[in-house]
This record gives sequence, structure tokens and C-alpha cells, in this order.
Amino acid sequence: QQSCTMAPLRDNKKQVRYVFIMVQDVTDVAVYQQKLIEMNNKDGLTGVFNRRYIQSRLQEEFQRYKRYFRPFSLIIQDIDYFKKVNDTYGHQAGDFILKSFASSVVSNIRKTDIFARYGGEEFCCLLPETRLESALIFAENVRKRVMNSEFNYNGTIIRITISQGISEVDETSVSAESVLREA
Repeated sequence: QQSCTMAPLRDNKKQVRYVFIMVQDVTDVAVYQQKLIEMNNKDGLTGVFNRRYIQSRLQEEFQRYKRYFRPFSLIIQDIDYFKKVNDTYGHQAGDFILKSFASSVVSNIRKTDIFARYGGEEFCCLLPETRLESALIFAENVRKRVMNSEFNYNGTIIRITISQGISEVDETSVSAESVLREA
């Protein structure tokens, strides 16, 4: 990317005699700025969006619902007995499970869906333009896929299950937070 500045050069009678143009390559600055934005919005371990980002997007979807009545659903996902994974196999294995789970979900959502690590072993999936019935089908597919998966960590097979809560925005929803609480 380039930054360009142009200005007139005047003589002592204030007449324009020349024009100077300064061109700078700001690619490194733009790349750095993009990395900062990404670091602010992404979870460092899993690479998915973080809690701050999903809360912001949830607020946007709620405002869109209030204005246009466009539905959305929200799924909260929690890895069951995650502490036991860390205690039994170690924290590096736990990190592997978090990354593997996140990757599994991301590979099965639409480009318009937002998936984020909400905290610890909790994740959140925001499904714009999705009614509760479709969200339930999606959540059940994720649950079955995870339950039937064998996560191979350095030759050790680790199996996990997840618990999920689901909500859909509707006329009784008073805020984005209320949709989250309901899930």
C-alpha cells in the first residue's frame, strides 16, 4: 500500500512554481495494523474469535433484529469435564483439545456464522438468519460429531463430550445479554 502527499511550492511572490509529490510505501504499517486488529479480535490459542468480538457482534445482531426483525440464534458450548482432561493428560493436551474442538466447529459453520471462545472451555456460536429449529439441528450435529471423535494427542486417544445451550431472539428478548443468558 502507498501513501501519497502532494503540495504546491511557491516563490517569494506566492506564485506556484513547483509541485512536490511524496510517495511512501506503508505496507508494513498496514500489515502491522491488521495484525493488531486480529490480535484484538482473536483468541491466541484457538485462533477463533474472542469473547469481546462475539459480544460486539451479538449486540449488532440484536440491533438488526430490533430494526428489521431478522432472526438469529445463539449456541453456548461447554466441553464437559475439561478439568479432568487437564488433570489426566496435562495442560498441553487440554490446549490440543481446545484447538481441535474449535477447528472442528469452524470447518462446519457458514461464512456468516461467528464462532468464538467465550472463556476457558466455553465457546459461543452466533447464527445470523437462523431460527431455533435449525440451530438445534446444527447443535445436535456438532454434539454427535464431537462425541464420536477420537482426538489423538501424541498417540493417546482422548474422547470428549459437550453440553450446549441454545436460544433464539424473539419479541420477549430485552437485550443481547438476555439472549446470551437464555442460551
